[in-house]
Amino acid sequence: MASKPIRRYLDRHAEPIVSIIQDDWLATLRQTYQFVLVIPLFNEALNCLDSVLPKTISDTLIIAVVNASVDADLAAIHQTQAFLEQFHPQPDVPFIVMDQPLGNALLLIDCCTATRQFPHKQGVGLARKIGGDVALACIAAQKVGIPWIHCTDGDVQLPADYFDTPSLGSDVAVAIYPFRHWPLNDDILRYDISLRYYVVALAQAASPYAFQTIGSLLRINANHYAQVRGFPKRQAAEDFYMLNKLAKTGKVVRLKQPEVLLSSRISRRVPFGTGAAMARLSEDPEMLLYHPQIFSELRSWQDLDQLLWQELQGLKNFQADPASYLRSFWQDHHLSESLLQTLMALKLDQALGQAFRQNHDFPHFQFFLRVWFDAFRTLKFVHHQRQHYWPSLSIQAATALYWDDHAPNPSSTDEVNPLQQDHLDPSLLQIWQQLTAAEHRLPSETGPTLPSLGLSSLGQAFPSIRNH
Repeated sequence: MASKPIRRYLDRHAEPIVSIIQDDWLATLRQTYQFVLVIPLFNEALNCLDSVLPKTISDTLIIAVVNASVDADLAAIHQTQAFLEQFHPQPDVPFIVMDQPLGNALLLIDCCTATRQFPHKQGVGLARKIGGDVALACIAAQKVGIPWIHCTDGDVQLPADYFDTPSLGSDVAVAIYPFRHWPLNDDILRYDISLRYYVVALAQAASPYAFQTIGSLLRINANHYAQVRGFPKRQAAEDFYMLNKLAKTGKVVRLKQPEVLLSSRISRRVPFGTGAAMARLSEDPEMLLYHPQIFSELRSWQDLDQLLWQELQGLKNFQADPASYLRSFWQDHHLSESLLQTLMALKLDQALGQAFRQNHDFPHFQFFLRVWFDAFRTLKFVHHQRQHYWPSLSIQAATALYWDDHAPNPSSTDEVNPLQQDHLDPSLLQIWQQLTAAEHRLPSETGPTLPSLGLSSLGQAFPSIRNH
């Protein structure tokens, strides 16, 4: 029996094609599957599924959303349509179902023919949402036994033990698989270093949003998927915003294994991500990292919540002029002026006024601030500091400064499988190994939720969060 949030979501917020699939296929389907996997496909190789899916996969419903937007490159649209043509689509039916060996099934959803293409500026986000919505409907109909929606992409290689992950509780919103880029070269090492450096530095700064935001690595709890109303219909960065929402409804689990291989190919399909970064690095190999001092400032802010509650909560005139009280608080405690200016640019004074009005104990106040200062505001904080105070540095300079304050474990690189790649820059390889090991040692669980509050979903405390 589907939960109330899932039923409500499917009734009110699921994409229209879901009802067609429910009526024309799910209603008569007798087979059940253990797992469901969603793959958006655009401009991929004709045989891409052969490389994505391990040969041992079984009892799995694979939902491939074959998509193109009306403003996409014409050659890419034709390539995508050629992929679909292999499966002999019917003009009047927007999906194809093909039985596969080992109890698998492939459900291809046609979003690439001329009359079914996505609107302008809607691409992979809408594709993920359609696939996720259909997966949710299959879970609600009890055609999929494990109520988790696995999400990946058409240019990855999933390991043979992809589904062999620990059982997770209902308070976990999402699990994120570990990854490695392949094949390796100096450019992809630079990009990989930037990803891991950011997460490790956020974790050291006590940010609850210290996790990778890569859409091909996700295992999403079905109930939490419904609570946040699915993926944003964005052309890019849909994974970042989806994880930003999910983290506010439950724990984020950083899985330690198995490892997903991500392609290091050049791609210009979206302005963000591996492909776009590789395209830029092929023209200019310099990769800059955020200055470590930014994360020291961030840590100072993360450590202030209890002091703010103790000294400012209950002040009679605080609501009349929160900015003045905040400046006085900063001066009294000899805090960094650059930190204050950055937080004021993010409207901390207004947020504190709202936090004190709405919350009457410290746990709820702390939770409010963690939700307000989310992954998006964290990134805005970092960018404001970079622009006004601490310019970015080269990889070598930034990591040298970072390790001065947070020395790596001397044996840390032993935890990373040796690469033995003679063509790689040895200094980049060492930095990559140190950061990969540091990331691997992070606690499995993170996120802003506080289990002690007993909040089953963020909506109970902050009803508007699903739309943020």
